[in-house]
Amino acid sequence: MFEGVVSQVIAGYLGRYIKGIQKEQLKIGIWNEEVLLEKVELILEAFDYLQLPFTLKNGHVGKLSIRIPWKKLGWDPIIIVLEDVVICACQREDHEWSSESVEKRELAGKMAKLNAVELAKLSKRVSDNQAGPSFISYISAKILDNIQVSVRNVHMIYIDSHIALNQFVFGLRFSGLTIMTDSRRHLSTISTAGKSRGSQVSKIIEISNLALYCTLGGDQNLSLNDAGNAQLYCDVKLDFEGFDYLVGPFDVTVSLLVNKAGKSDGTPQYAVNAELNSLIISLNEIQLQQILSLWDYFTVCRLREKYGRYRPLYKSLLEKSNGWQRMWWQYALKSVLADVHRKLQKTSWTNFGRRINDRRKYVDLYRRKLELLQLDQLVDKDILEELDKMDKECDIDDILSYRSIAEQQLQELHLNSKNSKSGATDPISSEDKQFNSERSYGRARGWLNWLSLGMLGAGGTADSNSFAGVISDDIIKDIYEAAEFHPMLTVNDDSTERDGFCLVSLKSNINQVVASIGSKISGRKTAEFVFGGISAECKYWDGSASIVALINSLKIINPHDESAILACEQELFQGDLLKDVPAFVGIHVKIPNSDKKSVKVVLQPFETTYDSDFFLGILHFYELLASFQFQHNRKLVVKDFN
Repeated sequence: MFEGVVSQVIAGYLGRYIKGIQKEQLKIGIWNEEVLLEKVELILEAFDYLQLPFTLKNGHVGKLSIRIPWKKLGWDPIIIVLEDVVICACQREDHEWSSESVEKRELAGKMAKLNAVELAKLSKRVSDNQAGPSFISYISAKILDNIQVSVRNVHMIYIDSHIALNQFVFGLRFSGLTIMTDSRRHLSTISTAGKSRGSQVSKIIEISNLALYCTLGGDQNLSLNDAGNAQLYCDVKLDFEGFDYLVGPFDVTVSLLVNKAGKSDGTPQYAVNAELNSLIISLNEIQLQQILSLWDYFTVCRLREKYGRYRPLYKSLLEKSNGWQRMWWQYALKSVLADVHRKLQKTSWTNFGRRINDRRKYVDLYRRKLELLQLDQLVDKDILEELDKMDKECDIDDILSYRSIAEQQLQELHLNSKNSKSGATDPISSEDKQFNSERSYGRARGWLNWLSLGMLGAGGTADSNSFAGVISDDIIKDIYEAAEFHPMLTVNDDSTERDGFCLVSLKSNINQVVASIGSKISGRKTAEFVFGGISAECKYWDGSASIVALINSLKIINPHDESAILACEQELFQGDLLKDVPAFVGIHVKIPNSDKKSVKVVLQPFETTYDSDFFLGILHFYELLASFQFQHNRKLVVKDFN
């Protein structure tokens, strides 16, 4: 049964995110043990639910291969290979801030959130609210345990052209990423409770030549709308030796442990450990200005998501055509009124009466939809259209409240029906049962389509009407069988033990970090910082967390004469003696369930030397940072409208 689950998920997602795929042909390829796609484009609209502050202009995959060993499924992993992945992004154009475009992204984001909330309900329903393994924990670990991923040549690029005349390019690249089973720790346990082998998944993630750069794009302004220019910018094999790296190429190894026997609230125990040998970071004054400008632009984009639909075209302000002052004052007026109307929707008596009517109508429609789905009958088109219309108009909190009321009413109706009809014959005829059984595979698997929406996003990009809300015991059994999920009861319900259950554990260790700041114009370094032995650990429990960070040594060097401006005492120790020496800087943060938080910082003695030229160079960087005005600090000059 798991074969049908795998093929259905893969076919659904590839068809949703990749252009020009025929789902029927894709299913044939899946059952032939390999799907091979070359030079395909991504469906950029499928990512609208993320509500990014920038637009995705191009997305290409050079090769996508999926090998499914049906004969040994469960013993041999599913192998996924990606090559030459390119994603190009830039700032949004004016028409993308129109009312229609913004509302489309808002709806996609709202539907993704609704799917995620309903997914949490499904996890509790399937797990029967027991303290054994949750369904989402189990499914996540099962998927991870049955795949092996290899990714080569990935390049993500953002072109910033909203400042001055030159384009600035931000990019992230890596040459390889592999996800494989960690055979060394496959038999190890996650916690002292002694989990069995089948209750945990151990993976190793290796990333090679990962780098982040920020550089000028040249004297010519190239547009990503042009295919040739896009290919020039997004060529993964392009030589980047002349680019200015913020973070130089480095390799990182991440070990991941996932405990299937997570808590019943849907959160498993995750343990992540990242190891880096060395990291090289550099920053010049031009990069600093562009990073601040980009940060400010993203802040403005959050405002434009709310008010951009009322804003005049940008060229209107530049050209200053007749009546341009009136257009901008109307923009300000409409934006203020939009906030006022938004508040009145939940406070005014007029809207209060409308919300009562909406609640009554939505609950009735949603309950009827659930009843038809449980009877394995098609939902009326009028019901679906009316619910879709109300999903667009109503607030997400109201929608969740309405759905909960409908589900509760349906459960009470079923309970009363069972009590009144105990011992009575089934009113459904044998012909109807036979007709329903013929569609059982496609309809009973509806939970899988809906489940994938909540786990991987893509809200509003696919038909999720085949499953919603309350599910019957028959579908619960179908989920158990298809996913091979068997919830376990916990005999000892110790609340103290549950409170001490660590949900997430994150660890990182870096042997050395070399960071430098300098001038792009003069080509000289201003300061160099050498950190030795950096480690950090973060643990999260239910409602509480703790963070511990250590820096064993720190040295600040003046690049002009290689003299040490600051040196900690740990540098005086050598060999094994260093292990017994406390860290130069130790930070311990505790965030308990209560409102009280504690931060403890321990700093060991150090030596420093004053150099006027060195501190003047540092002061220059500080002045750049202090002189930059972010959006919330800028003021409108009224005389510009005269």
